[in-house]
Amino acid sequence: MALLRSIFWFALFVASTFCFVVVFEHGFTNFSGNAEKEFESVKKMVGLGPKKAPAPVPPK
Repeated sequence: MALLRSIFWFALFVASTFCFVVVFEHGFTNFSGNAEKEFESVKKMVGLGPKKAPAPVPPK
């Protein structure tokens, strides 16, 4: 039961931190749109976003 409570509090901490970051960086206007932008940014940082092909190396 203590593990379930700890998971709940950790998830609540992560969600509230994410909301704080969205409000701090973008403000209160269009919160849902800005939250989507921030979530895409987080996915890129973690490495879950779309993969880009590496830039081609110029010939020597």
